[in-house]
Amino acid sequence: MDVHTSSVSHDHDAAGGEDAALLEEAFIEGFRHAGDKAGFLRLARVPHELADGLKLVEVRIADAFEVGTATPGFGTAELVYHPFPAAMVRRTTRLSFVYRTLRETRELGWSQVMAASS
Repeated sequence: MDVHTSSVSHDHDAAGGEDAALLEEAFIEGFRHAGDKAGFLRLARVPHELADGLKLVEVRIADAFEVGTATPGFGTAELVYHPFPAAMVRRTTRLSFVYRTLRETRELGWSQVMAASS
C-alpha cells in the first residue's frame, strides 16, 4: 500500500514552526538510518543529560497510519465506518525523547529538547 501523504506530529509553536518542522523531519530520517545512533545524537546536539539531572534513555519514533474514519450514526448508538482508499491513507510520525532519574520519567518533544540544549 502506498502512503500518499505524510506528516510529522510537531510539538513546536508557530514562531519557529516551518524551520523547526524541517529540522525535526531531517533528524527523524537521519536517526533512522544512522549506523552510530549515539554519535548522531551528539552531532544533532541532543543533550544526554538535562540540567535537572534527567538522563536520556530512549529516542522514540512512532508511525501511525490513518486508514479510515468512524463517526456516530444518526439516531443510533452504532458507529459508521468508512475505510479510506489507498490514495487517502495518511501517515503521521511522532518523535519524542525519554529522560529519566530514579524518581521521574519525562517524555519531551523535539522543540523542548532543542531548547534545553541551548
